[in-house]
Amino acid sequence: MKEKDITEKNCTEVRIMDAAERLFLKNGYNRTTTTAIAEQAGVTHAMLHYYYRSKEQIFARVLDKNLDELLASFHPVMKKGAPFWETLESGISTHFDFLMKHPELPAFILDTMRFNPELLENHKPRIRKTLLRITGFHYSIINDEIAAGRIRKTDPEQLLLDIIMLNLSAFIMLPAAANVFPEIGGKRMTGILEERKKEIITLIKSRLYREI
Repeated sequence: MKEKDITEKNCTEVRIMDAAERLFLKNGYNRTTTTAIAEQAGVTHAMLHYYYRSKEQIFARVLDKNLDELLASFHPVMKKGAPFWETLESGISTHFDFLMKHPELPAFILDTMRFNPELLENHKPRIRKTLLRITGFHYSIINDEIAAGRIRKTDPEQLLLDIIMLNLSAFIMLPAAANVFPEIGGKRMTGILEERKKEIITLIKSRLYREI
């Protein structure tokens, strides 16, 4: 294949993926059609099916893209070798900042779990591999810090679950609240989320270092 053809192929795939992600996050899986994806990407329906056999295959690629981005965002945190609290604080911020870039993703995943659980079940090995790579690293450094007596004794699994749920809840509850109170939307929403991130970090630090 010529270099020009490869470039055009890559550009077409990127347009399809970008269009699919926007529509999935906005409308959900069931309400997104391959026809709509093709129109949004500026390709024919036949061309879309040339690249992807089904909507489920497109969903899998979109999910892979987000998992790859999530893991890549944690690479600097996991490779830096910084002191414990600096590392954990960076991990909390990294997860929150990823959600800031993809604020509709948590609601979309919940919608998929509710109405199309088979899509996530089929992708479970990839999801597990990515999440265990990130949580396994943090589990290890938390255990090491507990063993050294530098933080309070706590269940690392519960601590990580609390961090994840605290971060996720901001992106599930605040958009719902904005539907009732439009004044907290837009730029103010960004400020509220940034303050929420600081509050979560302060809360976790207090939990680990209070009365050691």
